[in-house]
Amino acid sequence: MSDIPLYGLDKELAERQAAKYDPQREKQAREWIEEVVGEKFPSDDFQESLKNGVLLCKLIKKLSPDLTIKWNESKMPFKQMENINTFLTVLTQHFNVPKNDQFQTIDLYEDKNRNQVVDTVFALSRHAVQRGFDGPLLGPRLAEKREVQFTEEQLKEGRNVIGGLNYGVRRQIYDPTIGAGAADGVSQQMGFSGGANASGVTYGTRRDIGGADPGKK
Repeated sequence: MSDIPLYGLDKELAERQAAKYDPQREKQAREWIEEVVGEKFPSDDFQESLKNGVLLCKLIKKLSPDLTIKWNESKMPFKQMENINTFLTVLTQHFNVPKNDQFQTIDLYEDKNRNQVVDTVFALSRHAVQRGFDGPLLGPRLAEKREVQFTEEQLKEGRNVIGGLNYGVRRQIYDPTIGAGAADGVSQQMGFSGGANASGVTYGTRRDIGGADPGKK
């Protein structure tokens, strides 16, 4: 982690992140980047090795060789942050990695959120494989979109089912044994009781339950 002293809220947030940090996931992310890029990290520190953005730019170039990617190996902070921004821009525009799965430049450059940096590497791996990258994968694959196609017979069967709880909506109960246009179809409405009502029921009067009291003379 960074040697810059933290105070107040920054210190509290850093302590929370450190408490839930998973070194094994960091190790997996490091090994995946090294395998894809074909280079070892320049140091044992995960954040320091990625801070200048050079390895990240090399990574997306390996994942998608047709992309034109330029990076700067200058030690100037704004140049290094430009490299990181280039990486994040390609994640959004080319690999379709959602914004909520990406770290922000400050998370990496100032070591504000190492968890999110690792999570972003995992997310990139999943999206790269989905786009056709033929290489190692971190974590589970992304779920594939499935479109269900119904046959005409299945659609007809669905029309015979009384469905939905749309009270007050008039509907027709279909009987396939009755010819089209016949008058024997039953018109029903959700909540309609077919003419039954509560007439004859007197509310608020005393009534005996279970018959007369046998002890009453």
